[in-house]
Amino acid sequence: MDYNERNGSYSDDELLSRFSRTEPAGTDDIPDDPASSQRDRVPRPGIRMASGRPMRGKMQRPAGRKSGLNYRAALCGAVLAFFVIALLFFGLFMSRGGKIKDLNGQIDTLNQDKQALSAQVTSLQQQIDTLTASMTSALPDATVADTNTIADLIPQLTDGVYVVQSTASQLRYLKAPDGYLTDKLGEYRDNASAYAAAQGDAPICTYYVLFTDRVIGLAEGNVGFVSTDRAATGSTVTTPDGFYDFVASFFK
Repeated sequence: MDYNERNGSYSDDELLSRFSRTEPAGTDDIPDDPASSQRDRVPRPGIRMASGRPMRGKMQRPAGRKSGLNYRAALCGAVLAFFVIALLFFGLFMSRGGKIKDLNGQIDTLNQDKQALSAQVTSLQQQIDTLTASMTSALPDATVADTNTIADLIPQLTDGVYVVQSTASQLRYLKAPDGYLTDKLGEYRDNASAYAAAQGDAPICTYYVLFTDRVIGLAEGNVGFVSTDRAATGSTVTTPDGFYDFVASFFK
């Protein structure tokens, strides 16, 4: 046996002679060198198995594989969350849109009602004006005062509400009958927000309204005076709109 002790292997001649010999049946082929036999059993690199694939050790899954799956799951979750949020916003938008549409419809209805009410108010005001004109036209003729001085006439008229017209030559007066005309004069008197101090001297008034507790003088341009002690003049103030024309309607 030619055994190479340096590299632990047999020579080619020795291997050829060993494989060419016929061994008796049942005889174990025990190599002279156990270490050499053990090395022959270990698969060497490059030796292929029957399937044609090289023998390899147990394959391990790459460490980053698991993190990659988590990333995809997180991305899917984010997309799903975004979709849900978008769906919620869409539903909220549709709900708000429906409410806005309903509110616009209600506003249109209210505007129509307002226009209808305005038309009714205008019609009623015209009827009131017509009724007022008919009532003032039914008043008796004004009485000519026996004095041309308003300061002398005021003390003579104390038993009700009087309206006085001043002309260049005379004073004429009427007693307002109790009822609508008197109440209307009282509304003008009590409209406190319409009275405010005005600049300039006391105006020369064309009409006077003599209440039991005050005298109001009326001049053109919604100015006049208010005297709470029933004096014939006073400081210049603004007067309510329509007051002058209403008093003028008493006189034919």
